[in-house]
Amino acid sequence: MLDVQASMNEIRNKLEPTQIEVHKYVRYLINVQNYSAERVMEKVPDWSLDKVETAIKDVERANNQPRPKRYYVSLKEPLDS
Repeated sequence: MLDVQASMNEIRNKLEPTQIEVHKYVRYLINVQNYSAERVMEKVPDWSLDKVETAIKDVERANNQPRPKRYYVSLKEPLDS
């Protein structure tokens, strides 16, 4: 868990993160740290407002989707690692 926190702190300290990095950090704050959307906006005031709002909407949309009841795994082919 410490390596996740370290990588999230690296993303947090960037002045111009990419959209993917913004999405990762917002997902971390909402799902792991249980932040609200307003608190996420307060956490990253220097970042582009459009990127952060888009990431928040994407994470909330993904969280509202129902979880699958079953996961299917093929035993015929080995998993790629």
